[in-house]
Amino acid sequence: MASRGRLTFALLGLFLTAAQVSAQATGTVIGRVLDASTQQPLVAASVSIGDRGALSDEAGRFTIRGVPAGAQTVHATLIGYAETNRGVTVTAGQTTNVDITMETQALQLAALVVTGYGTQKAGNISGAVKQLSTEQFQTGRIVSPEQLIQSKVAGVQVVDNNEPGGGLSIRIRGATSINASSDPLYVIDGVPIGSAGAGLSAGRNPLNFLNPEDIESITVLKDASAAAIYGANAANGVVIVTTKSGKRGIGIEYTGSVSGSWITKTPDMLNATQYKAAVQQYAPQNLNQLKNENTDWLGLVSQVATGQEHNIAFTSAAEDMNYRLSLGYQSQDGVIKGTTTERLSAALSYDQRLFNDRLLVKSNLKASRNYDLFTPGGVLSNATQMGPTQPVYDATTRSGYYDWPGGIQSPDNPIAILNLAKDEGTTLRSLGNLQAQYAFPFIDGLKATVNAGYDITKATRKTFTPSLLHSQVKTGDGGNTYRRDDTSQNILLDAYLNYAAPLQYLPGNIDVTAGYSYSQQHGDYPWFRETGLSTDLLGNYGYPSARQMQNYLWVEDSKLISFFGRANYNLNDRYLLAASLRYDGSSRFGPENAWGLFPSVSVGWRISQESFLQGINAISDLKLRGSWGVTGNQAFANYQQYTNYVVGDAQTQVQFGNEFVTTIRPGAADPNIKWEETTSFDIGIDYALFNNKVSGALDFYQKKTDDMIFTVPVAAGTNLSNYMTTNIGSMKNKGLEFSLSAKLLQGGKDGLSWTADFNAGHNANELTTINPFGGGSQRILTGLVSGGVGTYIQVFEPGQPINSFFVYEHKLEGGKPIYKDTNGDGNINEKDLYVDQNGDGNVNVDDRVAKYNPLPDWILGHSSYINYGKFDFNYTLRAYLGAYVYNNVASNLGTYAEVGRGSPYNLHASVLETKFTQPQYLSDYYVEDASFLRMDNLTIGYSFEYAGKPLRLYGTVQNAFTLTGYSGVDPTAGLNGLDNNRYPRARTFAAGLNVRF
Repeated sequence: MASRGRLTFALLGLFLTAAQVSAQATGTVIGRVLDASTQQPLVAASVSIGDRGALSDEAGRFTIRGVPAGAQTVHATLIGYAETNRGVTVTAGQTTNVDITMETQALQLAALVVTGYGTQKAGNISGAVKQLSTEQFQTGRIVSPEQLIQSKVAGVQVVDNNEPGGGLSIRIRGATSINASSDPLYVIDGVPIGSAGAGLSAGRNPLNFLNPEDIESITVLKDASAAAIYGANAANGVVIVTTKSGKRGIGIEYTGSVSGSWITKTPDMLNATQYKAAVQQYAPQNLNQLKNENTDWLGLVSQVATGQEHNIAFTSAAEDMNYRLSLGYQSQDGVIKGTTTERLSAALSYDQRLFNDRLLVKSNLKASRNYDLFTPGGVLSNATQMGPTQPVYDATTRSGYYDWPGGIQSPDNPIAILNLAKDEGTTLRSLGNLQAQYAFPFIDGLKATVNAGYDITKATRKTFTPSLLHSQVKTGDGGNTYRRDDTSQNILLDAYLNYAAPLQYLPGNIDVTAGYSYSQQHGDYPWFRETGLSTDLLGNYGYPSARQMQNYLWVEDSKLISFFGRANYNLNDRYLLAASLRYDGSSRFGPENAWGLFPSVSVGWRISQESFLQGINAISDLKLRGSWGVTGNQAFANYQQYTNYVVGDAQTQVQFGNEFVTTIRPGAADPNIKWEETTSFDIGIDYALFNNKVSGALDFYQKKTDDMIFTVPVAAGTNLSNYMTTNIGSMKNKGLEFSLSAKLLQGGKDGLSWTADFNAGHNANELTTINPFGGGSQRILTGLVSGGVGTYIQVFEPGQPINSFFVYEHKLEGGKPIYKDTNGDGNINEKDLYVDQNGDGNVNVDDRVAKYNPLPDWILGHSSYINYGKFDFNYTLRAYLGAYVYNNVASNLGTYAEVGRGSPYNLHASVLETKFTQPQYLSDYYVEDASFLRMDNLTIGYSFEYAGKPLRLYGTVQNAFTLTGYSGVDPTAGLNGLDNNRYPRARTFAAGLNVRF
């Protein structure tokens, strides 16, 4: 027994001795990896000693344990930098500190790109991703953040409505839905904001709460392999916005500017002489209503719009912390009177490193107050319709303004509407998050991250129309007031682990992320309306007694629970493999379809690293990549799986004997409705040539959306509704993208430098199936326009792009549309004017054809950045090719029938060419080629020092010129190409100053 105990102690002692010898034979090496020229830390550098290695973190730090004692060589590699070796002596049982500096070779490959739940080096990305930083952003008077990347990213279309802070829409590689949203998911500092668009607002654009001066970079995730980590919200792509943080060497920074804007074009209407001649010839019975004025109504409602902007930021950075506090004010009037947008904003960014850099705490807080004043409804349309022979004022009326005596069929005085009606909105919004990242001490490369975020909005919209306005008098409404007070609260919690390190027993590095996400949205949407006001004295700031009062409250909640994972494998910066998987559960759909799985995979091959290309000096870098993935779209209304009960009105009552009873009827609902699914693949090439002086990418992609959420007609008698919203139909987009950046001149600090960027994107959209219930029509009309009753000018039809124009082909004579009796039957009708497409001898709906796509075939962009000494000069050009626009101002007012109404309307000048006496709303004459070339902005700046402080003065012209054959106000007439009294585009001149203290 004793001998057995002695043996046990002997073995234990031998083990401890061996362990001690082993411990004494090895040491630990720590240090930082830095850029040799800037001394900034380098992230994700691969550092190895023998068969042991590590990756540097965000601070450039690395730790390698178990290094044999003695003289060793530290080997560091990082894409975009030259390989670096440094000798080090390791002492057994001790920690040795060594810093490594690396020289740049191709800096663009080493750039850190923000992706979902992490970052990657640009050169190691195998998906279609594009990141823009402050140096590449659009310049000038920027109100909305989306304007920063307009014309800058291939395959990305940014469309605005021309108002200051106007409602902007982004389409990444085309639309993917019809009833659901096609807007991308926006992620701001790790917080997704809503599942459709950019959240709640009482203004023109929800993203206007974010001050563009606070933005550091914008990353666009274009293909499914990059976006699928966001699962059910990523079918339309993802836009990741990263705001600025504290930087060394900057204490206080001020930027300010002033601007002036002028209208570039208004609708082409008849002048007073032409108008009077038209009334005399075609409606002499109305001649006695004309006066002898010469009033330019469009000129009276427009103005020279002024704007100003001021931003100040306090910033600091040290080894273990940085902060940035910014305050901003912007005010911009519109070129149409009554239009204003104003923003007060504040943002705080604070980062703190604790516990020897193992814990990183990051916080971002943003708050803003946006005030929007809207030109009251009807000002623009009535300014085009109001007769130029009529006066503005009339002292004999209650309002003091002149209005026609013609009753219902007469335009209204736009100046009266502008001065007496009111439409305004105020949005209070705050968004923020707190993120903690902890690096585990005993497992190098393993980190845990917790991210908690919120997005809270209160939006108030108020309108007032007084009873004395002509529109209220002629309809008998007696004035009205309306108010809504919407609120939304969104919360987010992400928790995930990340492990990034070299493999111990296999070559290469891995980067694995796995986590959980929970988000919840709550909204209250009450509104109140009064009609038939007892007094106008309270205006937009009170609620008098009224003939009719209505109120309504809509409350909704939704949740999204997600599990996600991603793995990246990098073998010698040569072979790249990435895969992701997200499992989403959404409350927006029925229990049977609440969960969805969204996978993706991508591969990359840096072929320029192969030996057979090493001798070709012209090729600096060449990477082939391919990706496939599935993403979802849940950007749709809540509760669509449940039957909606509608309370009937006076026109929907049931008669029982002599009594009429108001009904409550159920609508049609599909309990199995689910999210749309978009499957896509991408094949791309990233290239750099001639020592990285020329670089860019070429991509071919195709994506198909199935189970599209579509509101379609249902068979008669099957529901108490004519339509149902359900998953029906499919759509596909395919396209080609090309980008190129060339360093044409490199003159150094004081010489001439010129970098030119070019991008081109082609997208072809096709609606492939609809298949309504009950064997209904395969054609659904859309695109409601002014003129007639229920006039739709566009169509959803399989085999055609969505929103294709659905028109008659007008016969031409001498290049002009025919308008005469060609068959001798004594009438001018469709047989005389339009082509009989099917040859049946009749011209009817069967002869309407789907043609002309409102979306451009090609979107081209070019930016040049030029520096010479203290001067800098840059400009951006944009072109659309193959886009078409329906000129609804011309079709609605381009006929002599308009002067024959109760009181004559003014006419569009196209009537002088067409001679139309009756409306031809469905003629393809009004569908015009809207291709154009526009200089979006041109900026010149001068940098110098004053009292030892760096200053920069600059001047900018936005919308410098537009070359187009389109006859209307603006060839960029929205996403669907309908030009109906659009807000006119302005040319803006701005001057500004940047100062650093």
